[in-house]
Amino acid sequence: MPSARTVSIVVPVFNEVESLEELYRRTKSVFDQLDLSFEFIAIDDGSSDGSYERLIELRERFPHVGIIRHRCNHGKSLSLMQGFALANGDVAVTMDADLQDEPENIPLLLKKLDEGYDMVNGWRRQRKDPFLKRMVSGVFNLITRKILKVNVHDINCGLKIFKKDLYKRLNLRGDLHRLIPAIAKNLGFSVAEMPVSHAPRRQGVSKYHLLRYRGLLDIISLTSTLAYRVRPFHIFTEIAFIAWCLFGITLALLIFVLLTYHGPVWMYVAAPLLFFATFVFLMIGIVFPVVGLILDNMLVRFNDEQWRASLIREVLKPENK
Repeated sequence: MPSARTVSIVVPVFNEVESLEELYRRTKSVFDQLDLSFEFIAIDDGSSDGSYERLIELRERFPHVGIIRHRCNHGKSLSLMQGFALANGDVAVTMDADLQDEPENIPLLLKKLDEGYDMVNGWRRQRKDPFLKRMVSGVFNLITRKILKVNVHDINCGLKIFKKDLYKRLNLRGDLHRLIPAIAKNLGFSVAEMPVSHAPRRQGVSKYHLLRYRGLLDIISLTSTLAYRVRPFHIFTEIAFIAWCLFGITLALLIFVLLTYHGPVWMYVAAPLLFFATFVFLMIGIVFPVVGLILDNMLVRFNDEQWRASLIREVLKPENK
């Protein structure tokens, strides 16, 4: 039996009407077997496909379903913050609404958390996504491990579990939901990972893009924020050095592709991607450390709880089971 008394399930929702009923029922089945109380908090992030109406139907049958509705789409980070603010559980579990994160993994995360960790991050070792998406994620995870020094293999896995002391302290500006394990580690909390199953997408469309330039910006943003308190010159120099090295590599590859007139067709397909990567690394090396530092420390004062509350159309709190 897990030590937690109540678990808050926090689910950002954006146009996932087809999966919500099954997601809730499977989650409820898991907690019925655990004989554990839970609350299900869904954050409708400006859906236009009837997701909110489906959530209302669920709430009418199951009062411990809570709903937060945004006026328009604001992204996953802000949705998670709204859910954490409403949650009352001893621990909180986050998962995506598309059923690729399987609720049946929750007991594994609870068991790992009870080993003394503050957070457990899911690890989709057998990820059921297209090859290009897995490849891009692999590169992003490698960069994250090297720069932010957090030893997890799947940092952006939607399936996570947190103790209350941690999830109530998270401040996810921008798109920093991708880097929650690194944020938790920097706050002094212990982080572990647990292999979890991953299902192929059966309905709806993915909300993620292959060119995750925002992910690179998030790494710089978080690193800038952390460095501001410790040793900014060293950190910014390291970022610039890495960016310039990557710029040199991508520039050399781009020149090679452009000069190889009779090469394979894939070279010409790769040229726009190489040009984009070269430009991004150049901007990072020259501009982003300084601009990111200024903007990050300005946003700390504006993205507060009162500002987040102004974005909500309505809140239906979950009732006790």
